[in-house]
Amino acid sequence: MRGLLILFLLASNFTFGQLISGTLLDEGRKMLTKPAYIVEGMANGWIKLELAVDRTGKVTSVRQVDTNIKSTPARFEVKKYVRTFKFQPGTYYPKFHHVIVKITVMKGRE
Repeated sequence: MRGLLILFLLASNFTFGQLISGTLLDEGRKMLTKPAYIVEGMANGWIKLELAVDRTGKVTSVRQVDTNIKSTPARFEVKKYVRTFKFQPGTYYPKFHHVIVKITVMKGRE
């Protein structure tokens, strides 16, 4: 029983590992896609973004909260990537749910 509890805690941490805060997370809305929170880009660094998710589960807007990436094209690529995230649909959710996600960017080989 104790092992099952530990497994459950690890699995829940993995699922929401980079979803930091927001009403979407507070209400337990599940993510349908299994995204990589580490992406290959033009620069090394991280970016925190606030996502707005509608009732159908689609990301409708992305706003930058914080970053240490100076490259504008790299930031736009990450914003484009997080727009592909899909969440659990439902009519009982508010019109827009918000969540803050952290994405790590690693420079690829040249």
